[in-house]
Amino acid sequence: MPTKMKLTKHNLLETLAAPEHDEFLKEFKERCYARKSIVSSPVDEEDLVFIVKSGRVRVYLAYEDKEFTLSILGPGDIYSTHTRALTQAMDEVTILVMDAASFRKKTTEIPAFSLTMVKVLGDLLKNSFNIINGLVFKDAQLRLAEFLVNAAEDTGVATPHGIELQLGLTTEDIGLVIGSSRQTISLLVNDLRKSGILEKLNRRTLLIKDLERLKEMAADT
Repeated sequence: MPTKMKLTKHNLLETLAAPEHDEFLKEFKERCYARKSIVSSPVDEEDLVFIVKSGRVRVYLAYEDKEFTLSILGPGDIYSTHTRALTQAMDEVTILVMDAASFRKKTTEIPAFSLTMVKVLGDLLKNSFNIINGLVFKDAQLRLAEFLVNAAEDTGVATPHGIELQLGLTTEDIGLVIGSSRQTISLLVNDLRKSGILEKLNRRTLLIKDLERLKEMAADT
């Protein structure tokens, strides 16, 4: 399973907003997608680089009737369609698009972009191997615990009552991330709630009340 959903902390929209990058920004074309529509797939003829302007985009692998989420991109995140993964709009999505050849030429002038792209593609490959390892060797409970620990360490907010996770993900979304069904995730989250490890604040927000116990579960390989 993915070690993290966000591949880079570098917001490239902020970089593009700098006056010195006005000409570069003009090279991008804006595209909009409805929720759940496919943004890109391996069979597309276009070789593109895009930056998410608004909304969220899921990067995933599809095999037979299974889907395995590699990452969830948000505003400022960059992605290259030259991979075997598909991308799908999780909300109403707007992206900034440029053909890959033009992007490579332009990024020689802005190292931050090329370095970020290398990191993104490297982390996607790492997440692919982690998914294979998790599905082969770990059960759903362990995969969920590992996902929650990683999310807590990456984006969790400490509160007097525990670590609040505003995942923005439904149980179905989490199931897609760790390779399990919505029903299984609901049962496992309910078990964790009964054990006093977490509390479900609302449909998309969790409160981890006992991170150490969750870490123990995640480490139980």
